[in-house]
Amino acid sequence: MNPETPDQPRTPENHDNASTPKQASTSAAHRADQALRTAADRVRAWLAPLVERVLRWLAPLLRRVQDAPVVRRFRERVAPHVAAVQDKLPEPVARASRTRSMQAGAAVAAVGVVGLVIGTAVAGPAQPEVEEAAMAAPIPEQQAALEQHATLQQQPAPQPVEPQAAAPEPEAPLGPPVEGIDVSNHNGPIDWSKVAADGKKFTFVLATDGTSFTNPRYSEQYHGAKDAGLIAGAYHFARPSSSSAEEQANRFLDVADYQADGKTLPPVLDLEVDPNSGGCYGMSVEQMHQWTQTFNDKVKERTGKEPIIYANPSFWRECMGSTNSFDGHPLWLASYGVDSPTVPSGFSNWHFWQYTDEGSVAGINGNTDLNQFQEGMARLEKLAR
Repeated sequence: MNPETPDQPRTPENHDNASTPKQASTSAAHRADQALRTAADRVRAWLAPLVERVLRWLAPLLRRVQDAPVVRRFRERVAPHVAAVQDKLPEPVARASRTRSMQAGAAVAAVGVVGLVIGTAVAGPAQPEVEEAAMAAPIPEQQAALEQHATLQQQPAPQPVEPQAAAPEPEAPLGPPVEGIDVSNHNGPIDWSKVAADGKKFTFVLATDGTSFTNPRYSEQYHGAKDAGLIAGAYHFARPSSSSAEEQANRFLDVADYQADGKTLPPVLDLEVDPNSGGCYGMSVEQMHQWTQTFNDKVKERTGKEPIIYANPSFWRECMGSTNSFDGHPLWLASYGVDSPTVPSGFSNWHFWQYTDEGSVAGINGNTDLNQFQEGMARLEKLAR
């Protein structure tokens, strides 16, 4: 065999069995591809039935495993090695191998994770990655409980419930009218046990009059009534022209010594015509409004109670202009000689009715004022709380 000269061309004519480098590379790639296909087909034919059975059994598990942190890390570790191998292959083979490696990689990752889970169940976690996989892939019998928990987690968090205001106290039941009296120093000493035995349930006691007068029997009468079981309240006879409303209110409350003891009615502002002139104390309707409002505000400030207003229809019409500004206050109405009193314009109803000043009551010498509370004992007791 003659050696080739360095510059002798290699042609098909003188090298019938030789091939070009490109052809040799293509032939080698073809054989590698065929070998890869054959190997993959054999593996697939052997593994397919087994994997199919395993996957059917572990389908719920794999759905949770596929996004587990350990699977992601497995893919991240394998990806650079697969890419390096593919870079060394010819382009046609590389394309085919990339497709197959993605398919095979998914299958291997799934099988690998199954192995990790099974190994963890048998031998316990050997490192944090296995522990995470076990946590991400619960055993089948826990699946229903975990799915229910996941559903609850996806639901909107319940909004905090704001505390509700306390429900208003139900109205006390109506009852038959309750009988009572009102007294002052003119009634002298009183035997309150006899008053109580005569069926009287409440009393109003004069505490102060205008700027300077104080009932000298106030404490005796007021506490004597309470000691006998009556509900008691104090009243002030107003004289708007003599001093300010605030001054008279403070003096009245100092004497009355109001106590929220469940036996005391709200303080009373007694509004009547001027005893000296018979008029409205030389004041306009607007001035009377302002004086009355100032007095009431001071009572509310010191006792927490809206004062009861005592008046007769003519006074309310002439001196107060039939205003409705005080309709929220309990009304103690003076109206004599009638079967039923007429409610003054500006009030929706009356609560107490002074119906005579010539009453006779056991335990009291001479005449006294008689009154009714029209809404019954339960509501009277509630008003005294």
